[in-house]
Formats: sequence, structure tokens, C-alpha cells
Amino acid sequence: MTYFSTVVRETARWIHLAPKGLIRFLCVGFGGLAVDQSVLFVSERLGAPFGAARAIAILVATFATWALNRRFTFAETGRPAHWEALRYFGVAFVAQSVNYIVSVMLAARYSELPHALVAFIGAVAATVFSYSGQRFFTFAPHRSAEDEATRSRD
Repeated sequence: MTYFSTVVRETARWIHLAPKGLIRFLCVGFGGLAVDQSVLFVSERLGAPFGAARAIAILVATFATWALNRRFTFAETGRPAHWEALRYFGVAFVAQSVNYIVSVMLAARYSELPHALVAFIGAVAATVFSYSGQRFFTFAPHRSAEDEATRSRD
């Protein structure tokens, strides 16, 4: 067996073991990261300081990933879109706060690092918070009133 076939087999095994929706979530996340990096680049070129440019980039990327995750990653929840969006942005606020804090702290401590790398590291740090919250809170199936009544009687 060649090295390449071993890598392919092991990669397929890890993908199969990944939690539900994680691969699609990561793909959407890479799309969001592309939006994030693009907005960061443009904002800084237009003269925005790093902290402000970072906040703008995170906000725009969060809108983009909500739309993409709602469409491609998670199943229908049964909630109206506006309630789902509120839940998404609540979770995203926590995750993106981690992203922002990590990014700004790294940029301050290691000023020689490229801002794109600092932003990428912040995004990776936030991914764990984001996936868990979005899967188990935002996009968790909505329980109907009947389900709640049945559960409370049991």
C-alpha cells in the first residue's frame, strides 16, 4: 500500500467519524473566512485601524455564514428565520468575541505577524465554540408545544 493510499484511507476514516454536519460547517467556515479576509483587507486599505477593520470583517462574515449554514449545513429547525437568526447571532457573538480577542491580542503581542495570519488563528480558536453552539442550540430541532407537554408528563 502506498503512502498516498494510506493518507486517503485515513482521511476518509476521519471524515466518517466527524460529528454530524461538521464537514459542511467547516466548508461554510472557509467561505466565511474568505469573506472575513477580503473585508479585512479592503477595510485596512481604506484606512480603518486594525481593531475596527477586524470588527467589520467579523460582522460581514457572520451574516454570510448564517445564510450559508442555514441553507447547506443544518436541517430545518421548525423555527421562523428571524428567531433562528437571533439564536445564530447570539452564539456567533460569543464565538466571534473569542475570535476578536485572540486576533487583537496576537496582533498586539506579535506585531510582526501578518494580520491575515492573526485573523486566521482567531477564527480557528472560535470554531469550536461556534460549531457546538450552532449545532446544539441554534439549529437544534424546535420542540412543539405537544412535545413539551409529553416530556413534562414523563
